Amino acid sequence: MQQNVYTEEELHWCRGGNTGMLPTNVTPSQVNVLADREIFVFGSNFQGAHMGGAARVAKEKYGAVWGIGEGLQGKSYAIPTMEGLENLAPAVQRFTSFAKQHKELKFFVTAIGCGIAGYQPEEIAPMFLNAAYLPNVFLPLSFWKIIMHIPGTEESVRSFAQSVLDVCRYAHRNNPPTWTTATDEALFGGLERNQQWQLGILLGVISPADEEPQTKGLPDELERKILDALKRA
Repeated sequence: MQQNVYTEEELHWCRGGNTGMLPTNVTPSQVNVLADREIFVFGSNFQGAHMGGAARVAKEKYGAVWGIGEGLQGKSYAIPTMEGLENLAPAVQRFTSFAKQHKELKFFVTAIGCGIAGYQPEEIAPMFLNAAYLPNVFLPLSFWKIIMHIPGTEESVRSFAQSVLDVCRYAHRNNPPTWTTATDEALFGGLERNQQWQLGILLGVISPADEEPQTKGLPDELERKILDALKRA
């Protein structure tokens, strides 16, 4: 029976490393089999000519359709990589939005753009910064090594979290007829992990002295506490 193949280094990261803080959502070096609702994410081209590399694997094993260059097809998802970085970046954004909307699916992202397209991980990995913290997205280790060293924009995150809190407080005080607890939930659910963390600090749920998790989404219980506090703000 075929199995996915991880290197020793990938397994070390999958276990969280020595500190338990390394990213665990790591795509195996060889994706040989997919379970139900698992999706193989590969680099393609606008023409959908899946002739080589991961694209050929996607076509032969995971339902990629010849002539379709982007999006979900069978048990695969195509991201066009051959038409320049200016076109690749928005395609990655569209993938990220799709992954957010389909939490029931698990996405194994291969090192797209770093094969036939000829790019380096340093050029591609930052495009996946927002996708990296989604619990249903797995990235190749080469991408994680770049993402882990991207400097944070702490002040902008704090400022954005404050603006979210200000909007909610205003809505709660003035009780716009279209603003409900579901609106709070939708707004909170659309925030990135670091934005939720800063919101928790502003609401007093989290101490500024606490260490922010660097790779994983916030625990469900903590998310619930932050959201409850937001609804009372």
